[in-house]
Amino acid sequence: MMMSFFEGFYSINVKYIIKKITPLNLWVLFFFYSLICGVIFFEFLIPSISLLHAPGSTLTPDSTYFNEVAIKLANDINLHGWTSWRLYPSSGASGQSSYLAILYVFFGVHPLYAVAFNAFFHAFSGVLIYLIAIEILDIKNFSKYAATLSASLFVVFPSAMIWVGQIHKDACLTTGLLLALWGIMKILSNKTRRHIAISIFFALILSLIIISSMKPYILQMLAVIILIIIVLQCIKIFPSNLLSVGVVGVYFLSTTFIFMVINKDQQSNSGWLSGEAFIQDNDLWERSDYLPEIFDRKIKAIASTRVSLISSGLAINANSMIDIDIKPSNAIETFQYIPRALQVSFLAPFPNMWFKSGNILSLVSAFEMMIIYITFFGILFFIPLRIFNYKILLCLIFACLPLLVFGISCPNAGTLYRIRYTFEMIVVMLGICGWKIILNKINKNSK
Repeated sequence: MMMSFFEGFYSINVKYIIKKITPLNLWVLFFFYSLICGVIFFEFLIPSISLLHAPGSTLTPDSTYFNEVAIKLANDINLHGWTSWRLYPSSGASGQSSYLAILYVFFGVHPLYAVAFNAFFHAFSGVLIYLIAIEILDIKNFSKYAATLSASLFVVFPSAMIWVGQIHKDACLTTGLLLALWGIMKILSNKTRRHIAISIFFALILSLIIISSMKPYILQMLAVIILIIIVLQCIKIFPSNLLSVGVVGVYFLSTTFIFMVINKDQQSNSGWLSGEAFIQDNDLWERSDYLPEIFDRKIKAIASTRVSLISSGLAINANSMIDIDIKPSNAIETFQYIPRALQVSFLAPFPNMWFKSGNILSLVSAFEMMIIYITFFGILFFIPLRIFNYKILLCLIFACLPLLVFGISCPNAGTLYRIRYTFEMIVVMLGICGWKIILNKINKNSK
């Protein structure tokens, strides 16, 4: 009887808490968690772990560079005025340095400002994961369990603190990407009215501003995703009312226009804005006779990035390199690597790599991968239950294309783990939704 009492008490309290959850109080909770953990990572873990910080610095190598760029930009602004401000102040540096420079001008130089900036966006991204899961399940109280768990895992995974707790692009970029996914999902819904559609459209434009200010080359992948959505609307797989077609079409044109404007001067940015920074290093590439030149060039850029990262990884004896013998020299060889690239991008680091290096970072990633593997099984439940609506397909398209590109271009499992996080966690969210659906059906059948 006592056990039944505690079980009932626990059930009532969990249901009460879940029912009271709102996006705002979730954001507050996620923000303070991210801020506290980010500060601990920034102030204590990075300086004390030699694997993380640059020689002679308490910051990571990336943070050291981005901080130097921000300081220089802030000094230029103080000397010559705001006309000296640049969104892309140096090669490889973008919004994470240019926005930080603004804070340095007003409040003085302290890299810790970046942690609060990142925590704000990381918490916002967690709320967007929550809202997307709610949209997918579309059942108010039932969906809140899966949505809250998905958002919580996204925010609390220790590996996320690697970019929240330093000067980096990923926290802000993730918000832009998830805002794009949420906005498209909302605009495709037949429930969306015109006045709400205007707000969603502005949210979509905001997503473009955020993405372009951090990693403009991501706009190319986003444009391809939107084009696929338009095709699926044309063949009636996705909802295709006049409002949704119009907004998605304008969003596609806006994405391509912004990328073209940013990328108009390749010589001054050495190709990094378009993702072609390593394309000149690949002299062995064989031009395809079957593909248009622009497609062949983009495939070459992806393969060239891989070749260059393999060379740099071997030079520093990186422990997490994968498939270093695969160096595509033409489009066909790149296409042949696609099945393996998807396997790597979804599942690496593999179980045989989890405890290989024995450091704390590999142990953390092993713990997280165990959870990710378990959640992935949940996606399989959509098949026998015949639950596969356009929202699930939209999430898979949004996740799989970037995962494929990163799986081909990045042979370093450590780097891949960071840059794929947004897209991997979209798949994790789908898996959690699948688990929740099947467990709910089991509970109903057992009563």
